[in-house]
Amino acid sequence: MHFAPPRLQHFRSRWWLRAASLATVMLLAACGFAMRGVTPLPFNTLYVGIPENTRFGADVRRAIRAASPNTRLVDQTKAADAVLQVVDNSRSLREVSLNAQGRVEEYELGINFTFRLITNKGVAILPDTTLSIYREMPYDDQVVQAKEAQMETLYQSMQQALVSRLLRRLTAPDVHNAYEAAQRGENDPDSPVYDPNAVPSDNRPETWQTPGTPGTGTW
Repeated sequence: MHFAPPRLQHFRSRWWLRAASLATVMLLAACGFAMRGVTPLPFNTLYVGIPENTRFGADVRRAIRAASPNTRLVDQTKAADAVLQVVDNSRSLREVSLNAQGRVEEYELGINFTFRLITNKGVAILPDTTLSIYREMPYDDQVVQAKEAQMETLYQSMQQALVSRLLRRLTAPDVHNAYEAAQRGENDPDSPVYDPNAVPSDNRPETWQTPGTPGTGTW
């Protein structure tokens, strides 16, 4: 009788363990199991009040279609079961630290996005909700153009994170419950009723100026 060396036996054991783990993962995937999946939206049609010709608007629509393929995005509020309205969408830029010469060494970039989700009759499913995201970035006024590009890249990355947070909020269980209650007419009679066709005066991010050296007129 031949016995495999201990090292070979250990290798075979590890191989079988990995094979078994892989088979388990494949089986769960075949059954539709998703560890970090999101729940589809509870309504069949949705109007998104974010300009489609912006990167943020396009990303939001893409994320909704991926998470809730049975929800159809429509172009008119009257054809929608629910309306996603933008209340505020603004960027901020704040000095965090200065060097000995009084020049900025670090900035804090921010995005504040406030929205509401209502029915096509103006009943609130999700009242005004603000999602905020902040990032810090070192700054050097000797390379303004490079830092300008870095800022814009960072803002775009922040927007991507904002899309994920927005989607998680829209697909939360309380949104499902609130929509079903609104369909049954069980909404709070004291809660405000919104105009589904109302459009904020400007629902694009506020413009911001790239920081420059004091005295250059670029502040």
